Amino acid sequence: MATSGTVGSTIFLNQQIIDHAFRRCKMVEQEITGEHITIALDSLWLYTQTLVNKGIKLWNVDPIILPIYERQATVPCPVGTVDTYTINLRNLNRITGTATASEGVADNAFDSDLTTACTQTLTLGTISMDLGVDGETAIFTFGIMPNVSATWDYVIEASNDNFVTAVTYITATAQVVVADEWIWVDVQAPDRVTEFRYWRLRATNTTVLDVIELFYGNKPNEIPMYKLNRNDYANLPDKFSTGRPTQFWYDKRRTQPEIELWPNPGAEFTFNQVTGFVQRQVQDVGAMTDELEVPDRWYLAIVCNLAAQLGREIKEVDEVIIPRLDLDAKTYLDDAWTGETDESEVYLRPNISPYTR
Repeated sequence: MATSGTVGSTIFLNQQIIDHAFRRCKMVEQEITGEHITIALDSLWLYTQTLVNKGIKLWNVDPIILPIYERQATVPCPVGTVDTYTINLRNLNRITGTATASEGVADNAFDSDLTTACTQTLTLGTISMDLGVDGETAIFTFGIMPNVSATWDYVIEASNDNFVTAVTYITATAQVVVADEWIWVDVQAPDRVTEFRYWRLRATNTTVLDVIELFYGNKPNEIPMYKLNRNDYANLPDKFSTGRPTQFWYDKRRTQPEIELWPNPGAEFTFNQVTGFVQRQVQDVGAMTDELEVPDRWYLAIVCNLAAQLGREIKEVDEVIIPRLDLDAKTYLDDAWTGETDESEVYLRPNISPYTR
């Protein structure tokens, strides 16, 4: 017998999840009204948002790279963040060379002075860096601090023949930029190992560049920061001292959680970043023709749990089958969580020092 020869290519839409959930409730298509569909979409959203309360969903753990600023302890997390894991302070080696620009003072974009800028007046401008003969270097991270608030289209590209031919590393389309606020972007593997002599920021479409700092960095060095609880943070004697941040408190706000650094970043850490991983919510359900942001292995658990929710919300569902719906929901949800592991090694390191001192 032939097989499909494909893996992970089946599309399972919200419409199918809801259809299967209603069938488990023993409701036929003719009984399902528009109101029932609205209730099902609402229940599906409500249920998927509660998954963060159960444990760590590996597919919703995202890497972060967040800017920090002098004397500013508060670092906003991405919207939808639920918790933080392994938060580090990262320092990069800044690449230097000969700066040129189609307009403006190119050196102003590389002088580490936040009071100067390379300001241009024409579209399609460039700000370039030549690392010199035998100076080819791989770039790990790009940083841009705009001098204006606008919507930009641009690319960051590299070359070994002064842009007769070029490789595009970053493409930004309709990106909202804010004056004096960093944009940090990590280069994804395997591109981060490729060495080039020439690097440049190039505006596209109608964008006019006005840049305070343009940062090319490699050789990242990350130092773990210690996570404080609310009481320990509250008891810090001087929350306004400056220096190298070594600790943080995760302020779990309703709409956009924040990291409160301590000490406050000193001026020398303006070009550092906060990196690590965050657990975030599942994406919104969306329309009937959208897919849920869950792995294939979770779909049956989602269908069964939605059916159990509908059994309590839809009056047409016979209450006699609710215990069965609940049992199926628990069974398949337990199976889904059991498989939510990366199979990495677990090391136990007991602290026996109290008995050996």
